[in-house]
Amino acid sequence: MNSAPDQLPQIAAIFRGIKAGKHWCFGDPEYDDLNGALFERYQAFFSQLDLKLHRDGRGFVFATSDDDDYKGSDLITRFVVFTAVWVDAVADSGEDIGKALFARNQVIADLPHFVADSHRRLLKQVGIENVAELTATLRSMERLGFVEIDGSGRFSLRVSFHRILDVCRDEAAAPDAPTTTEPEPNGNEEVPA
Repeated sequence: MNSAPDQLPQIAAIFRGIKAGKHWCFGDPEYDDLNGALFERYQAFFSQLDLKLHRDGRGFVFATSDDDDYKGSDLITRFVVFTAVWVDAVADSGEDIGKALFARNQVIADLPHFVADSHRRLLKQVGIENVAELTATLRSMERLGFVEIDGSGRFSLRVSFHRILDVCRDEAAAPDAPTTTEPEPNGNEEVPA
């Protein structure tokens, strides 16, 4: 191998983070090493393990792999559905999506995820049926570096949350993605005879 682990001071912590799907951004202990002068050395070391280390222009670092063990999981699906429902609910309310999502110290219980029947049905498909399960999802996102949760039921998104938004955007643009949605039945639509 080209780089010995002892030349990369945070190699063990970073490898554990990569295995867990961690996304690093400002404030994480390993971030300065990953985003600084050692980035290329970490990148070269992990490429020997078929892991691709990426430095996003928005200021976060993450790894990808072609190995099926690193591909999407039920947890990632839950993150994407959580995010897509949130974006849809905010858009339906007419709010600015970026401002609404990236507002500081949001109250978990005030999220709009359970307001619309269609959103509740989508969330149920990924195992989110109440605020406790929504909170557990956010805690999983916190462990991977996407959000910060305080002790009073409030949270803030970190810059690395853009990675989930990118995945949502890519899924929406996929050739097999649905192009239209069925309207919610509310009794006001005319039904063709």
